[in-house]
Amino acid sequence: MRQSEAVQQYSGVTTNRKPNKKKLNEPPVKRLLLPSIIFVAIITQVPFLITIYYSLHDWNIMRPDRGIAFSGLKNFASVLSQPAFYQVLSNTFLLTVSILLVCFILGLTFALLMNRDFFGKGIVRTMFVSPFFVMPTVSAIIWKTMMLNPNFGYSAYFANVFGSAPVDWLSERPLLAIIMIVSWQWIPFFMLILLAGLQSLPHELIEASQLDGANRIQQFMNVTIPHLVRYIEVVVLLGLMFILQVFGEIYVTTSGGPGFASTNLSFFVYRIGFQSWNVGEATAVGVITVILTIIMMLALIKVLRRTFKGEM
Repeated sequence: MRQSEAVQQYSGVTTNRKPNKKKLNEPPVKRLLLPSIIFVAIITQVPFLITIYYSLHDWNIMRPDRGIAFSGLKNFASVLSQPAFYQVLSNTFLLTVSILLVCFILGLTFALLMNRDFFGKGIVRTMFVSPFFVMPTVSAIIWKTMMLNPNFGYSAYFANVFGSAPVDWLSERPLLAIIMIVSWQWIPFFMLILLAGLQSLPHELIEASQLDGANRIQQFMNVTIPHLVRYIEVVVLLGLMFILQVFGEIYVTTSGGPGFASTNLSFFVYRIGFQSWNVGEATAVGVITVILTIIMMLALIKVLRRTFKGEM
């Protein structure tokens, strides 16, 4: 017996192997993901289900004598029959598309500029990024008082310098004013994501394209853009989700006016829920907003995939 045990030890074969403690102590991946999945479901899906529940009920806070009564799709029919809803819908679409285009074009331009080495690059990059860290209400107050005020703002000052009449942007062109304010705040976000994509571009690809005789434009279209496709998808989809929820800038500057001229869907929910106190219709608009957001995201993904074909 001893001889056989010695042979087994010499040959590296052991009959009584101890189980690996690390493997026993490592929980399965599903156990690790389960708490996070439950947490995300609670904070996202449960409120949405409650929203759907109230959207199917008639509840006006100013009329407690009526209570909460089931009304089916009455709230949705009431919202869709209002002319103001379609104006708000067009405002939302115009705001979202315009801000996405401005942020993407200027963000890509600044990212290309910041992808170069020059003196004071760190200071310039910090100045470009700083608007993203300003709170929406604070940036709205700055633009409302310092920039767009027709009496003592910078716009009035430059209008007087060039001999033209100052423009009251928030009253005469409220949508354009909101586009400028929100774009100023979100351009740094687009720049950072696209700059990360540019810095991950292998330099060997640029050198290979130069050896093939490609000029700067051909390098940008055939090498840089295909590499940035996934970064473009991420930044556009994230920007779409956040820009659709713009509220603070509108609340501080125009309050959705004049009339509904600068009201988007998010602010429309506030006007119905906290000015008219109609919880049923407000939650119905919220449900419609979620559905439209999903549709816009799917359509945007489809457009991006068709534009860049098989790159994504």
